[in-house]
Amino acid sequence: MKNPKVIPEYFVTRRNTILQIVFTALFAFFFINIYRPFGAGEWYDVRWWAFLLASGALVMAGMVVVIISRLLMQLRQRRRPVTLTYYAWSVVAEIFFMGVLYAVLELVVLGGVRPFGVLLYVAVQNTSLILLIPYLISLLFFAWREKKMSLDALVRQIRKRPQFILFRDENEVLRLTIKSSDLIYLEASDNYVVIYFQAGIKVKSFLLRNTLKRLEQMLEDFPLLRCHRSYMVNIHRVKMLKRDKGQFKLWMDEEGQLSIPVSRSYAQAVTSAFENLMDV
Repeated sequence: MKNPKVIPEYFVTRRNTILQIVFTALFAFFFINIYRPFGAGEWYDVRWWAFLLASGALVMAGMVVVIISRLLMQLRQRRRPVTLTYYAWSVVAEIFFMGVLYAVLELVVLGGVRPFGVLLYVAVQNTSLILLIPYLISLLFFAWREKKMSLDALVRQIRKRPQFILFRDENEVLRLTIKSSDLIYLEASDNYVVIYFQAGIKVKSFLLRNTLKRLEQMLEDFPLLRCHRSYMVNIHRVKMLKRDKGQFKLWMDEEGQLSIPVSRSYAQAVTSAFENLMDV
């Protein structure tokens, strides 16, 4: 069975959810006052300011449904990721319950001018426009902003990334300097780390007294990816990410003779890193 598709987290963060609700409320207010749906033609004999107040109250009542729906979504997100299916059904439920609310309000205000079934049908139609249009605009904006932020972060990283990597031992003494493009991977060995790097057509190694955890912190500005308790690789030297017998492996050469295992605890971080590279 395929895993359910998870909606991008930035779509449902608290900040973006608040922005989406506010934008939807403003869109609904202007939509109602310009298009005048929900049988609003029956209100034309009232003054413009009275219509503004009534439409504002109508929008606020409808936003209560959306707020409740998004609070439930936030509670779910604390326990498990929000799937695309759950998000879609939440929007459908918002449209339906807002349609019911608006139909009931129109029935009460206008005194049953039309049958409730007709009122509900028209209300659901108009509510779909009120919600789906601002939802689509806001989601496109969130996606664009996220991509822009990722690209800006990558550009900043490239600009500030030095060409050479300085390796220091546990006493902060400089022991080795390697061009970043020549570094292949690091392997932990007790209280030491073995540094593998390209030297012409050969692969050479250097034994450094330090821990992989400390080096990971010291070299966070470089394209090094922790994939295992004992390994960290230069992501730009990876030729292939391959799943073999239920375990991911990173091929560091074309033939796969040099492959680095990916432990289960790092599998998600590794796959996410490659997905982000592909997106950019």
